[in-house]
Parts: sequence; C-alpha cells; structure tokens
Amino acid sequence: MKGRPMADKERLLKIFQNMVLIRRFEEAVFEFHEQKLFSGHYHLYIGQEATGAAVMASLDAKDRIFSTHRNHGHLIARGVDPSLAMAEILNRVDGTNGGRGGTFHLASAKAGMPHTSALVGGAVPLAVGAAFASKIKKSGGIGISMFGDGCFEEGVVFESINLALLWKLPVVFVCENNTPGAILKSEGGNNTSNLPEGRVIQIPMALGVECHEVDGGDAQAVDALFKVCVNRVRDTGLPIFIEALTERWPGNYYSFPKLVTGITSVSMAWDASSISGEYESWFRRHDPVLRFARQLILEGNATFGDIAGVDQEATSRIETACKFALSSPEPCIESVHEHVLAEAI
Repeated sequence: MKGRPMADKERLLKIFQNMVLIRRFEEAVFEFHEQKLFSGHYHLYIGQEATGAAVMASLDAKDRIFSTHRNHGHLIARGVDPSLAMAEILNRVDGTNGGRGGTFHLASAKAGMPHTSALVGGAVPLAVGAAFASKIKKSGGIGISMFGDGCFEEGVVFESINLALLWKLPVVFVCENNTPGAILKSEGGNNTSNLPEGRVIQIPMALGVECHEVDGGDAQAVDALFKVCVNRVRDTGLPIFIEALTERWPGNYYSFPKLVTGITSVSMAWDASSISGEYESWFRRHDPVLRFARQLILEGNATFGDIAGVDQEATSRIETACKFALSSPEPCIESVHEHVLAEAI
C-alpha cells in the first residue's frame, strides 16, 4: 500500500522484491499440490509477476482490487502476509478467510481485496461496483479489475465496461492477455481467448473508453503506464482499460500447472551459460523475473549481490510461510455455520 513517495531505485527494487516473492510462493504452492496437501483445480501466476507487482505499487489503501482465478500473485504484491495466504490455500483456520476460500477465492478485505472470483469475468462487475460506491461516498478510491482475455466471452464484461463509461466511474480494467493464439489452439493447446486475433483492446476502444497496451512482462513499462493511468482516473473519474500482453509460462499450457521450467535460479539473469534445454527461449527472452533482474543490473539499480539477497530473503519468507500454514489446524466441524449470514447492525 502507498506510503511516502519512493525514489525510483527504491520503487523498482520493491517491485522486484514482490515479483521474486510471488515466484517463490507459487513454486511452493505447486509443491503442496503435488504432495496432495490441498485438492481440486488451481492456477499459478508464474510468468505474469511483472504486471501484478507493478500495478499494486501505485495503489492506495482506499482502492479496491478484484482478482480472478489466477489471484495469488495479486494478493502477495498487495502486501498480504504469505503465511496467511498459504494457510488459506491449505484451508486452515489461520488463513485470510479462515480456510473457507481456498485458492480460487483467496482474498483479504483488510488489504483492500474483499473478493476474488473464480468465475470467468466475475471480477469486472465487482470492480465497477466498488468504483460506484467510491464515487457516491467520495472516498477518493478507485476500483481495479484484474482479469484475463478469456473474460470477453462473458457478456457481463462488455456491459460493465460500457456502464463504467456511461456513469463516469473511477475504475481501471487490467486485462492480462496470455493467450498463445490460434496456432497453439489448432494443435490442441489450451487457448483462452476465442476472439479472432486473440486481442481484446478493440472492444473497449469501440465503446469509447481510453485504452492502452503494454508489454506485461516488462515491470518498468507497466509501472510507468499504470502510474499515469491511476492518476488520470483519480483526476477525471473516468475509466481506463489496459491490455497487458504477456508470454504464457510453459507450465500453464496444461489443465493443471506443471513446473516444467523447474525452480527458478535468479543467477540465470547474469550467468547466461547456465541456460540451455527445451525452455531456453523462455529463460532468455520471456521470464519476467529474469528480465527485470537483468534490467536492474544493466541500469545500475542493483548488483548481482542485491539480486541474490532479494531471492534469499524471499525464499526464507516463503519457507516460514509454509511452516506456518502446515502448523495451522483445519477448521472444526462445529464452525461450519459461521460466516454464513451477516451480523445484524
């Protein structure tokens, strides 16, 4: 959450720290699922850390963010304690929602993320509703919707964007487009968008909404654009749409995530000789964590030691989070009726 203004270097390092923390968190989530410590479908945010971490860097405590089924990274970047987030995924009582939400509905009202929706497109109308409430209450907050390109097969998304402009609501729509395109789909791959070109920006543009596109794998580019957009939305009260184009992580080509690229070694950012094999192109060109690490080093904002130190700290935090989650008890059966109905005011 926003506090005192940060110098550029400090800000960039904070974004990078959150990106690495997300990566280590998601790798741990994968291992827990492999160990059958939680069941059911789930998604990972690996490969999209740059967008989520950069977006959260410009938001205030009064803003309200709504995420989708690929939500873990958004909450971690927002500042939710990884220990509480991991406990929630394992359905333990110390989780952000007492273990009742699990991975698909991981949320934290205290952090300004009151709900995440596994329903495709579900986050979009919720963010518009939050923007409407902010406008009525004159709180100065804005609504943020984080969603994927597959959401444009849902009519409520089109209707919500149109309504946001019609009613002049302060909301930013961030579409993280990771669709591989028609070629992969024709080969039997898991393509998320059914639009002809795999792009979505034409739809809000047709409605007259201010639109921007950005390389979603470039943390600095996302941060620079989002800062401008957030300030404009606060000043004008009008919605803005951003399409963040990302390269899908190879582990997300399947119905369930597979850690095909292994545990990330940040040393690949400066030791190119260690990169080889089937996913060499991913490590060299697309992995947002490695891309940003190289950029920080090249521009003099970090050293090899700084990058290694960030990774060491993140790894330690996630190890602690995992131990905490495993030690947290499961909810007792007697509590099944709690939180079903709102308390009378």
